[in-house]
Amino acid sequence: METTHHNLLAKLASYRENFSSLGTRLSLAAKELQNTGTPPSESLLEELMGYSRDFAEMKEQGLKLAQTSQISTGAISSLTDLENLIKAVTITTESSISQPALNILNQILAIAHQEQPEFPPLESVKAQAKELYKQISETKSEKLPDDAQALIEDRHPLSAVLKLVKQGKSLDDEQLLELEEKVNVTFGKKLMLAIFRGKLTIPNDSLPTTSTIKLPALEELERPQNIPTQPTSPQKSTTTNLPPLIVVPSGGGEPNQTPIDDPDIIILEDPTPAKPLEEIIIVPGVETPQNSSKIQRPNIMFGENTNQPSGVSVGLKVIVHIQNVGDRSFSAGEYAGTRGQGFRVEAFQINIEPPVAGLNLEYMAHIGGVGDTPWLEAGKLAGERGRARRLEGLAMRLTGSQANSYDICYTAHVQNMGDLPVYRNGQYCGTRNKSLRVEGMKVWIEPKS
Repeated sequence: METTHHNLLAKLASYRENFSSLGTRLSLAAKELQNTGTPPSESLLEELMGYSRDFAEMKEQGLKLAQTSQISTGAISSLTDLENLIKAVTITTESSISQPALNILNQILAIAHQEQPEFPPLESVKAQAKELYKQISETKSEKLPDDAQALIEDRHPLSAVLKLVKQGKSLDDEQLLELEEKVNVTFGKKLMLAIFRGKLTIPNDSLPTTSTIKLPALEELERPQNIPTQPTSPQKSTTTNLPPLIVVPSGGGEPNQTPIDDPDIIILEDPTPAKPLEEIIIVPGVETPQNSSKIQRPNIMFGENTNQPSGVSVGLKVIVHIQNVGDRSFSAGEYAGTRGQGFRVEAFQINIEPPVAGLNLEYMAHIGGVGDTPWLEAGKLAGERGRARRLEGLAMRLTGSQANSYDICYTAHVQNMGDLPVYRNGQYCGTRNKSLRVEGMKVWIEPKS
Protein backbone atom coordinates (compact mmCIF):
# COMPACT_ATOMS: atom_id res chain seq x y z
CA MET A 1 0.00 0.00 0.00
CA GLU A 2 1.28 3.46 -0.88
CA THR A 3 2.45 5.44 2.13
CA THR A 4 0.61 8.73 2.71
CA HIS A 5 1.28 11.44 5.24
CA HIS A 6 -1.90 10.51 7.11
CA ASN A 7 -1.12 6.82 7.63
CA LEU A 8 2.53 7.61 8.39
CA LEU A 9 1.46 10.05 11.11
CA ALA A 10 -0.84 7.39 12.55
CA LYS A 11 2.01 4.88 12.47
CA LEU A 12 4.33 7.30 14.25
CA ALA A 13 1.73 7.92 16.95
CA SER A 14 1.38 4.21 17.67
CA TYR A 15 5.14 3.72 17.72
CA ARG A 16 5.72 6.61 20.12
CA GLU A 17 4.00 4.79 22.99
CA ASN A 18 6.01 1.61 22.34
CA PHE A 19 9.26 3.55 22.09
CA SER A 20 8.54 5.30 25.38
CA SER A 21 8.17 1.92 27.09
CA LEU A 22 11.38 0.71 25.46
CA GLY A 23 13.21 3.80 26.69
CA THR A 24 12.13 3.12 30.27
CA ARG A 25 13.38 -0.47 30.14
CA LEU A 26 16.66 0.58 28.55
CA SER A 27 17.17 3.11 31.33
CA LEU A 28 16.69 0.40 33.97
CA ALA A 29 19.03 -1.94 32.10
CA ALA A 30 21.67 0.81 31.94
CA LYS A 31 21.50 1.24 35.71
CA GLU A 32 21.88 -2.52 36.21
CA LEU A 33 24.86 -2.52 33.89
CA GLN A 34 26.46 0.36 35.77
CA ASN A 35 25.73 -0.89 39.28
CA THR A 36 26.18 -4.66 39.00
CA GLY A 37 27.67 -5.24 35.58
CA THR A 38 24.59 -7.16 34.42
CA PRO A 39 24.35 -6.95 30.60
CA PRO A 40 21.01 -6.16 28.93
CA SER A 41 18.94 -9.19 27.99
CA GLU A 42 19.07 -10.48 24.44
CA SER A 43 15.36 -9.81 24.00
CA LEU A 44 15.86 -6.16 24.96
CA LEU A 45 18.78 -5.80 22.54
CA GLU A 46 16.73 -7.40 19.76
CA GLU A 47 13.88 -4.99 20.49
CA LEU A 48 16.32 -2.08 20.32
CA MET A 49 17.60 -3.27 16.93
CA GLY A 50 14.01 -3.58 15.76
CA TYR A 51 13.39 0.01 16.84
CA SER A 52 16.37 1.18 14.81
CA ARG A 53 15.16 -0.68 11.72
CA ASP A 54 11.60 0.63 12.06
CA PHE A 55 12.79 4.20 12.58
CA ALA A 56 15.07 4.01 9.54
CA GLU A 57 12.18 2.69 7.43
CA MET A 58 9.76 5.42 8.57
CA LYS A 59 12.44 8.05 8.08
CA GLU A 60 12.95 6.91 4.49
CA GLN A 61 9.20 7.06 3.86
CA GLY A 62 9.01 10.54 5.37
CA LEU A 63 11.89 11.84 3.26
CA LYS A 64 10.23 10.49 0.10
CA LEU A 65 7.00 12.30 0.98
CA ALA A 66 8.95 15.50 1.65
CA GLN A 67 10.70 15.21 -1.70
CA THR A 68 7.37 14.70 -3.49
CA SER A 69 5.97 17.80 -1.76
CA GLN A 70 9.16 19.78 -2.56
CA ILE A 71 9.92 20.45 1.11
CA SER A 72 13.53 20.95 2.12
CA THR A 73 14.53 18.89 5.14
CA GLY A 74 17.10 19.25 7.86
CA ALA A 75 18.59 16.52 10.01
CA ILE A 76 16.05 13.85 11.01
CA SER A 77 17.47 12.23 14.11
CA SER A 78 14.44 11.64 16.32
CA LEU A 79 10.80 10.64 16.25
CA THR A 80 9.86 14.26 16.98
CA ASP A 81 11.87 15.48 13.97
CA LEU A 82 10.07 12.97 11.78
CA GLU A 83 6.62 13.91 13.11
CA ASN A 84 7.29 17.61 12.48
CA LEU A 85 8.40 16.84 8.94
CA ILE A 86 5.22 14.85 8.18
CA LYS A 87 3.07 17.63 9.66
CA ALA A 88 4.75 20.06 7.28
CA VAL A 89 4.04 17.69 4.39
CA THR A 90 0.39 17.50 5.47
CA ILE A 91 0.01 21.29 5.45
CA THR A 92 1.59 21.60 2.01
CA THR A 93 -0.33 18.69 0.47
CA GLU A 94 -3.76 19.74 1.70
CA SER A 95 -3.18 23.31 0.58
CA SER A 96 -1.94 22.35 -2.90
CA ILE A 97 -4.82 19.90 -3.46
CA SER A 98 -7.67 22.19 -2.45
CA GLN A 99 -6.39 25.59 -3.57
CA PRO A 100 -7.31 25.34 -7.30
CA ALA A 101 -10.94 24.58 -6.42
CA LEU A 102 -11.03 27.31 -3.77
CA ASN A 103 -9.64 29.85 -6.24
CA ILE A 104 -12.45 29.01 -8.69
CA LEU A 105 -15.06 29.38 -5.94
CA ASN A 106 -13.59 32.73 -4.89
CA GLN A 107 -14.15 33.99 -8.43
CA ILE A 108 -17.73 32.71 -8.45
CA LEU A 109 -18.42 34.42 -5.13
CA ALA A 110 -17.07 37.66 -6.61
CA ILE A 111 -19.66 37.71 -9.45
CA ALA A 112 -21.98 40.70 -9.12
CA HIS A 113 -25.16 41.86 -10.87
CA GLN A 114 -24.73 45.37 -12.23
CA GLU A 115 -28.26 46.47 -11.37
CA GLN A 116 -29.55 44.13 -8.64
CA PRO A 117 -27.13 43.57 -5.74
CA GLU A 118 -29.24 40.66 -4.45
CA PHE A 119 -30.31 39.04 -7.73
CA PRO A 120 -32.05 35.81 -6.51
CA PRO A 121 -30.70 33.39 -9.17
CA LEU A 122 -27.17 34.64 -8.49
CA GLU A 123 -27.69 34.30 -4.74
CA SER A 124 -28.61 30.65 -5.37
CA VAL A 125 -25.32 30.18 -7.24
CA LYS A 126 -23.35 31.76 -4.41
CA ALA A 127 -25.13 29.70 -1.76
CA GLN A 128 -24.07 26.52 -3.54
CA ALA A 129 -20.54 27.88 -3.96
CA LYS A 130 -20.29 28.70 -0.25
CA GLU A 131 -21.46 25.23 0.72
CA LEU A 132 -18.90 23.60 -1.56
CA TYR A 133 -16.20 25.97 -0.28
CA LYS A 134 -16.93 24.87 3.28
CA GLN A 135 -16.90 21.21 2.29
CA ILE A 136 -13.53 21.52 0.54
CA SER A 137 -11.98 23.55 3.37
CA GLU A 138 -12.95 20.91 5.92
CA THR A 139 -11.66 17.99 3.85
CA LYS A 140 -8.69 16.33 5.55
CA SER A 141 -8.07 13.51 3.07
CA GLU A 142 -5.83 13.62 0.02
CA LYS A 143 -8.82 13.06 -2.27
CA LEU A 144 -11.05 16.00 -3.06
CA PRO A 145 -14.84 15.62 -2.94
CA ASP A 146 -16.34 14.63 -6.29
CA ASP A 147 -17.97 18.06 -6.72
CA ALA A 148 -14.62 19.78 -6.18
CA GLN A 149 -12.94 17.58 -8.76
CA ALA A 150 -15.77 18.28 -11.21
CA LEU A 151 -15.29 21.99 -10.55
CA ILE A 152 -11.60 21.84 -11.44
CA GLU A 153 -12.32 19.78 -14.57
CA ASP A 154 -15.06 22.18 -15.78
CA ARG A 155 -17.78 19.54 -15.35
CA HIS A 156 -19.72 21.28 -12.57
CA PRO A 157 -22.65 23.68 -13.15
CA LEU A 158 -20.79 26.30 -11.11
CA SER A 159 -17.89 26.03 -13.56
CA ALA A 160 -20.36 26.57 -16.38
CA VAL A 161 -21.61 29.79 -14.78
CA LEU A 162 -18.08 31.11 -14.34
CA LYS A 163 -17.05 30.19 -17.87
CA LEU A 164 -20.09 31.90 -19.37
CA VAL A 165 -19.52 35.07 -17.36
CA LYS A 166 -15.83 35.25 -18.20
CA GLN A 167 -15.66 33.82 -21.73
CA GLY A 168 -19.21 33.91 -23.07
CA LYS A 169 -18.39 36.07 -26.09
CA SER A 170 -15.45 33.91 -27.17
CA LEU A 171 -17.19 30.50 -26.97
CA ASP A 172 -18.42 28.70 -30.08
CA ASP A 173 -22.06 27.68 -30.54
CA GLU A 174 -21.55 24.09 -29.41
CA GLN A 175 -19.86 25.17 -26.18
CA LEU A 176 -22.54 27.77 -25.52
CA LEU A 177 -25.36 25.26 -25.94
CA GLU A 178 -23.68 22.74 -23.65
CA LEU A 179 -23.04 25.29 -20.90
CA GLU A 180 -26.49 26.86 -21.31
CA GLU A 181 -28.14 23.49 -20.73
CA LYS A 182 -26.16 22.92 -17.52
CA VAL A 183 -26.98 26.35 -16.14
CA ASN A 184 -30.68 26.22 -17.13
CA VAL A 185 -31.20 22.84 -15.48
CA THR A 186 -29.44 23.79 -12.24
CA PHE A 187 -30.12 27.50 -11.78
CA GLY A 188 -32.90 28.44 -14.20
CA LYS A 189 -33.35 30.59 -17.29
CA LYS A 190 -33.31 33.94 -15.48
CA LEU A 191 -29.66 33.46 -14.66
CA MET A 192 -28.87 32.63 -18.29
CA LEU A 193 -30.68 35.76 -19.48
CA ALA A 194 -28.67 37.91 -17.08
CA ILE A 195 -25.45 36.34 -18.36
CA PHE A 196 -26.36 36.80 -22.04
CA ARG A 197 -27.32 40.43 -21.45
CA GLY A 198 -23.98 41.13 -19.79
CA LYS A 199 -25.51 41.95 -16.42
CA LEU A 200 -23.15 39.68 -14.48
CA THR A 201 -19.54 40.74 -14.08
CA ILE A 202 -16.51 39.98 -11.94
CA PRO A 203 -14.87 43.16 -10.58
CA ASN A 204 -11.47 41.48 -10.62
CA ASP A 205 -11.38 38.00 -12.08
CA SER A 206 -7.68 37.30 -11.86
CA LEU A 207 -6.59 34.40 -9.73
CA PRO A 208 -3.98 35.04 -7.06
CA THR A 209 -0.52 34.11 -8.17
CA THR A 210 0.85 30.92 -6.73
CA SER A 211 3.63 31.31 -4.21
CA THR A 212 5.95 28.80 -2.63
CA ILE A 213 4.82 27.90 0.86
CA LYS A 214 7.53 28.79 3.34
CA LEU A 215 7.72 26.19 6.07
CA PRO A 216 9.62 26.62 9.32
CA ALA A 217 12.70 24.66 10.19
CA LEU A 218 12.02 21.54 12.21
CA GLU A 219 13.46 23.06 15.36
CA GLU A 220 11.05 26.00 15.00
CA LEU A 221 8.07 23.64 14.99
CA GLU A 222 9.22 22.37 18.38
CA ARG A 223 9.70 25.85 19.85
CA PRO A 224 6.91 26.91 22.27
CA GLN A 225 4.64 29.28 20.42
CA ASN A 226 4.36 31.84 23.20
CA ILE A 227 8.07 32.48 23.59
CA PRO A 228 9.37 35.17 21.22
CA THR A 229 12.74 34.61 19.64
CA GLN A 230 15.55 36.87 20.71
CA PRO A 231 16.39 39.60 18.22
CA THR A 232 19.96 39.92 17.13
CA SER A 233 22.05 42.61 18.72
CA PRO A 234 22.17 45.91 16.85
CA GLN A 235 25.31 46.54 14.87
CA LYS A 236 27.72 48.96 16.41
CA SER A 237 27.59 52.49 15.10
CA THR A 238 30.46 53.55 12.89
CA THR A 239 30.35 57.13 14.22
CA THR A 240 33.54 58.19 15.97
CA ASN A 241 34.37 60.99 18.43
CA LEU A 242 30.98 60.96 20.11
CA PRO A 243 30.38 63.90 22.43
CA PRO A 244 30.48 63.14 26.15
CA LEU A 245 27.46 62.53 28.33
CA ILE A 246 26.73 65.51 30.53
CA VAL A 247 25.63 64.26 33.95
CA VAL A 248 23.94 66.77 36.23
CA PRO A 249 23.81 65.44 39.83
CA SER A 250 20.79 66.27 41.95
CA GLY A 251 21.34 68.72 44.79
CA GLY A 252 22.99 71.45 42.76
CA GLY A 253 26.39 69.84 42.21
CA GLU A 254 28.61 70.81 39.33
CA PRO A 255 27.98 69.02 36.02
CA ASN A 256 30.61 66.51 35.01
CA GLN A 257 31.38 65.10 31.58
CA THR A 258 31.71 61.37 31.10
CA PRO A 259 33.39 60.34 27.83
CA ILE A 260 31.61 57.51 25.99
CA ASP A 261 32.75 55.45 23.05
CA ASP A 262 29.62 53.93 21.60
CA PRO A 263 26.39 54.09 23.61
CA ASP A 264 23.34 51.95 22.92
CA ILE A 265 20.35 54.28 22.93
CA ILE A 266 17.07 52.54 23.80
CA ILE A 267 13.76 54.38 23.57
CA LEU A 268 11.03 53.03 25.84
CA GLU A 269 7.32 53.81 25.54
CA ASP A 270 5.68 55.39 28.59
CA PRO A 271 8.63 54.86 30.94
CA THR A 272 7.74 54.73 34.63
CA PRO A 273 10.76 55.07 36.93
CA ALA A 274 10.93 52.53 39.73
CA LYS A 275 12.44 55.10 42.12
CA PRO A 276 13.02 58.90 42.21
CA LEU A 277 15.53 60.08 39.66
CA GLU A 278 18.93 60.82 41.18
CA GLU A 279 20.50 62.35 38.08
CA ILE A 280 19.46 64.04 34.86
CA ILE A 281 21.35 62.66 31.86
CA ILE A 282 21.54 64.87 28.78
CA VAL A 283 22.60 63.13 25.58
CA PRO A 284 23.91 65.64 23.01
CA GLY A 285 22.74 65.26 19.42
CA VAL A 286 24.90 63.10 17.19
CA GLU A 287 25.00 63.39 13.42
CA THR A 288 24.65 60.01 11.75
CA PRO A 289 26.51 59.52 8.45
CA GLN A 290 24.30 58.92 5.43
CA ASN A 291 25.94 55.57 4.76
CA SER A 292 25.65 54.25 8.30
CA SER A 293 24.54 50.62 8.49
CA LYS A 294 20.99 49.76 9.48
CA ILE A 295 20.05 47.49 12.34
CA GLN A 296 19.47 43.97 11.07
CA ARG A 297 16.44 42.11 12.47
CA PRO A 298 15.51 38.50 11.77
CA ASN A 299 11.80 39.09 12.35
CA ILE A 300 9.96 42.11 10.97
CA MET A 301 7.92 43.51 13.84
CA PHE A 302 4.75 45.51 13.65
CA GLY A 303 4.97 48.78 11.78
CA GLU A 304 7.70 47.64 9.40
CA ASN A 305 7.32 49.77 6.30
CA THR A 306 9.83 48.12 3.99
CA ASN A 307 8.79 47.25 0.46
CA GLN A 308 5.69 49.41 0.66
CA PRO A 309 3.58 48.83 -2.45
CA SER A 310 3.84 51.46 -5.15
CA GLY A 311 0.70 53.22 -6.27
CA VAL A 312 -0.83 53.51 -2.79
CA SER A 313 -3.02 56.59 -3.05
CA VAL A 314 -5.82 56.13 -0.48
CA GLY A 315 -5.07 56.60 3.19
CA LEU A 316 -6.05 53.87 5.64
CA LYS A 317 -6.07 53.51 9.40
CA VAL A 318 -5.64 49.84 10.28
CA ILE A 319 -6.01 48.78 13.92
CA VAL A 320 -4.86 45.24 14.72
CA HIS A 321 -5.28 43.46 18.07
CA ILE A 322 -2.26 41.19 18.64
CA GLN A 323 -1.86 38.48 21.26
CA ASN A 324 0.18 39.68 24.28
CA VAL A 325 0.58 43.08 22.61
CA GLY A 326 -2.90 44.60 22.36
CA ASP A 327 -4.10 47.17 19.84
CA ARG A 328 -1.63 48.70 17.40
CA SER A 329 -2.37 51.24 14.67
CA PHE A 330 -0.92 51.15 11.14
CA SER A 331 -1.23 52.94 7.82
CA ALA A 332 -1.89 51.78 4.26
CA GLY A 333 0.84 49.44 3.02
CA GLU A 334 2.39 48.92 6.46
CA TYR A 335 2.91 45.40 7.76
CA ALA A 336 0.53 45.06 10.71
CA GLY A 337 1.56 42.28 13.06
CA THR A 338 4.61 40.18 13.84
CA ARG A 339 6.67 37.50 12.11
CA GLY A 340 8.20 34.49 13.81
CA GLN A 341 7.08 35.52 17.30
CA GLY A 342 4.21 33.03 17.65
CA PHE A 343 1.68 35.83 18.31
CA ARG A 344 -1.73 35.54 16.71
CA VAL A 345 -3.78 38.39 15.28
CA GLU A 346 -7.11 38.26 17.11
CA ALA A 347 -9.05 41.13 15.52
CA PHE A 348 -8.78 44.12 13.19
CA GLN A 349 -10.71 47.15 12.01
CA ILE A 350 -10.07 49.47 9.07
CA ASN A 351 -11.14 52.99 8.08
CA ILE A 352 -10.39 55.10 5.03
CA GLU A 353 -8.59 58.17 6.40
CA PRO A 354 -8.89 60.81 5.15
CA PRO A 355 -12.29 59.93 3.62
CA VAL A 356 -12.63 59.67 -0.16
CA ALA A 357 -15.96 60.75 -1.64
CA GLY A 358 -17.90 57.79 -3.04
CA LEU A 359 -15.48 55.19 -1.68
CA ASN A 360 -15.85 52.90 1.31
CA LEU A 361 -14.94 49.35 2.24
CA GLU A 362 -16.14 46.28 4.08
CA TYR A 363 -14.40 43.15 5.28
CA MET A 364 -14.93 39.75 6.87
CA ALA A 365 -12.79 37.30 8.81
CA HIS A 366 -12.65 33.62 9.74
CA ILE A 367 -12.18 33.19 13.50
CA GLY A 368 -10.90 29.92 14.94
CA GLY A 369 -13.63 28.05 16.78
CA VAL A 370 -16.28 30.49 15.55
CA GLY A 371 -16.25 30.53 11.74
CA ASP A 372 -16.86 33.29 9.22
CA THR A 373 -18.01 36.70 10.38
CA PRO A 374 -20.55 38.55 8.24
CA TRP A 375 -19.31 41.30 5.97
CA LEU A 376 -18.66 44.30 8.22
CA GLU A 377 -18.63 47.95 7.25
CA ALA A 378 -15.55 50.10 7.79
CA GLY A 379 -14.77 50.83 11.43
CA LYS A 380 -16.41 47.67 12.81
CA LEU A 381 -14.23 45.16 14.68
CA ALA A 382 -13.69 41.86 12.87
CA GLY A 383 -12.76 39.31 15.52
CA GLU A 384 -12.69 39.38 19.30
CA ARG A 385 -10.53 40.98 21.96
CA GLY A 386 -9.52 39.01 25.02
CA ARG A 387 -11.03 35.68 23.94
CA ALA A 388 -7.74 34.04 22.84
CA ARG A 389 -9.21 33.20 19.43
CA ARG A 390 -7.02 33.34 16.38
CA LEU A 391 -7.76 35.03 13.08
CA GLU A 392 -7.35 32.39 10.35
CA GLY A 393 -8.25 34.33 7.22
CA LEU A 394 -9.82 37.50 5.86
CA ALA A 395 -11.28 39.17 2.80
CA MET A 396 -11.95 42.80 1.86
CA ARG A 397 -13.88 44.62 -0.84
CA LEU A 398 -14.69 48.18 -1.82
CA THR A 399 -18.15 49.74 -1.91
CA GLY A 400 -19.61 53.02 -3.11
CA SER A 401 -19.91 54.79 -6.44
CA GLN A 402 -16.11 54.99 -6.86
CA ALA A 403 -15.42 51.34 -6.00
CA ASN A 404 -14.86 50.35 -9.63
CA SER A 405 -12.05 52.91 -9.90
CA TYR A 406 -9.86 51.24 -7.28
CA ASP A 407 -8.51 47.86 -6.18
CA ILE A 408 -8.19 46.90 -2.53
CA CYS A 409 -5.15 44.66 -2.10
CA TYR A 410 -4.16 42.61 0.93
CA THR A 411 -1.92 39.81 2.06
CA ALA A 412 -1.22 37.96 5.30
CA HIS A 413 1.55 36.10 7.08
CA VAL A 414 0.18 32.71 8.19
CA GLN A 415 1.70 30.25 10.66
CA ASN A 416 3.76 27.52 8.92
CA MET A 417 2.97 29.03 5.49
CA GLY A 418 4.75 32.38 5.53
CA ASP A 419 3.69 35.33 3.39
CA LEU A 420 0.69 34.58 1.18
CA PRO A 421 0.23 36.06 -2.31
CA VAL A 422 -1.56 39.37 -2.78
CA TYR A 423 -5.35 38.98 -2.93
CA ARG A 424 -7.82 41.57 -4.21
CA ASN A 425 -11.43 42.67 -4.13
CA GLY A 426 -13.19 40.05 -2.03
CA GLN A 427 -10.87 37.09 -2.58
CA TYR A 428 -10.35 35.03 0.57
CA CYS A 429 -6.83 35.21 2.01
CA GLY A 430 -5.81 32.60 4.58
CA THR A 431 -7.06 29.19 5.68
CA ARG A 432 -10.15 27.72 7.28
CA ASN A 433 -10.34 25.05 9.99
CA LYS A 434 -6.63 24.20 9.84
CA SER A 435 -5.74 25.78 13.22
CA LEU A 436 -3.22 28.09 11.52
CA ARG A 437 -3.07 31.61 12.91
CA VAL A 438 -2.65 34.83 10.97
CA GLU A 439 0.36 36.62 12.49
CA GLY A 440 0.25 39.80 10.43
CA MET A 441 -1.40 41.49 7.48
CA LYS A 442 -0.91 44.30 4.99
CA VAL A 443 -3.63 46.22 3.14
CA TRP A 444 -3.66 49.08 0.67
CA ILE A 445 -5.91 50.64 -1.97
CA GLU A 446 -4.62 51.62 -5.38
CA PRO A 447 -6.26 53.11 -8.47
CA LYS A 448 -7.03 50.74 -11.32
CA SER A 449 -4.55 51.01 -14.14
